[in-house]
Amino acid sequence: MVPPTVSDWFPDRPPTWMEVASTALMWIPLVINLSPFDSISWTWGAIGFVSFAVAMGPARNTSFGQRVGEWFGDIGVAGRGTVIVAFAIVVWWTMLTVDIPTVTVNSYVAGAWATITLYTLAYLIDAGEIDGWSAT
Repeated sequence: MVPPTVSDWFPDRPPTWMEVASTALMWIPLVINLSPFDSISWTWGAIGFVSFAVAMGPARNTSFGQRVGEWFGDIGVAGRGTVIVAFAIVVWWTMLTVDIPTVTVNSYVAGAWATITLYTLAYLIDAGEIDGWSAT
């Protein structure tokens, strides 16, 4: 069981197979883009890890974070997809126009994805099941 303080950061439902599978499958392109490992900026990976850890935990539980979370839930699946695609386009456009090194972006994303993976694992441990499927 995850400590109660951390357990409050998770939704009141078990994770879905889609959440677990997408977390695992996103590592495939990251590993391909980060290979060889000498092309990793550990500083930017750490910045990505810490910034997402703060955003997914303590910052999410502030009044502003809760309002943003409610808004994100209220806009529906199509709205969330649109926001995510728009964000990806902005990042891609910024990389092309500002000439941010690919290593910096890939390392930041890998750090962020490490946080998401650990969050999903902790969420799974706390829930004890995946959307109706239990190991016990």
